[in-house]
Amino acid sequence: MKTKQQGFSLIEMMVVMIIVAVLGAGGLFGWQQWQQQQRLWITTQHVRNLLEELRSDANWHNRDHLLVVKRTEKMWCLTSKLAEDSECHSDKRWRLNQPFTDVDITEITPGVGFYGLRNTAWPGHILLQSMAGKWRVVLSAQGRVRVCEVIGSNKCS
Repeated sequence: MKTKQQGFSLIEMMVVMIIVAVLGAGGLFGWQQWQQQQRLWITTQHVRNLLEELRSDANWHNRDHLLVVKRTEKMWCLTSKLAEDSECHSDKRWRLNQPFTDVDITEITPGVGFYGLRNTAWPGHILLQSMAGKWRVVLSAQGRVRVCEVIGSNKCS
């Protein structure tokens, strides 16, 4: 009498588990890269929004908003010199606290900021960097705020 075997052998199960583990590791790596890219993009948009808010306030109230980066041991904040206090960890107006620990401001043009008269600005840029890449927030003399990805040797795409 012949009996028909049901199920899979141990070798077959091990091969399937190895394939699933390799695919899962690749997916996890891709997911982490995507998260890093999103954190960098979100921080770039926060910086751009802060600059637009400062530009509007400088134009509306005819006052100067010069930018400064304040750093503590583990974090940074981007703020206007008109902010009342020098505390980075408070959520005050005209201040952006570092939203993600893996995104850093690596370069800022000295004296960059807005002047109230006719919506003018001191031109410059702010360079944000993480493991996912670099983004530059560019401020023109007319007060326009633009964002571009840095590819290669510090050239915007």
